[in-house]
Amino acid sequence: MSQTWYTSDTHFSHNNILKHENRAFETVEEMNESLIEIWNNTVSNNDTIFHLGDFAFGGVTKWEPILSRLKGNINLIQGNHDDKKVLKRVAHHFDSIETMVEKVIDKQHLFLFHYPIEIGLTPNAYSIHGHIHSRESNYVNQINVGVDSSFTKKNVGFGNLIPEELLLQELVTRKIQILDLRSNRGENV
Repeated sequence: MSQTWYTSDTHFSHNNILKHENRAFETVEEMNESLIEIWNNTVSNNDTIFHLGDFAFGGVTKWEPILSRLKGNINLIQGNHDDKKVLKRVAHHFDSIETMVEKVIDKQHLFLFHYPIEIGLTPNAYSIHGHIHSRESNYVNQINVGVDSSFTKKNVGFGNLIPEELLLQELVTRKIQILDLRSNRGENV
């Protein structure tokens, strides 16, 4: 049975990310190999992945060797470091390349976008994002699925992909928090 996974901000082949996020690797090649191994040990060929941007740095020669090794059907939500010219040349590796995707699962609206978006204290709408790396999201209905995020590290460990069922469990917890916040403000649900 196939599964759906979420991740963001892998920054394959980006030397500066080692320093900026204190990633525990000596070289970018070591980081790339570790992230590829984690990915392929988690994902099957029939699985669906939503990568929420900042996939890799560099030109096609950096992207191709990584993409050709990754399992699964990858849907890329374009990040600020995902060069459009490069994406045109590697598009055949992706099931889709979008700016934003809205998914509805069990009446929960998931807005998949590279950047965190503010959507108000709505108990059935969530910003699933990356971009801010290890910084915390500002709102309870924003979930940072980036490889460096505290949500990822706490639940599955650095570099691992977030399974959709874990994300949906988190939405239940956050919905309760949102309803409590709204109730304390005297807002109608």
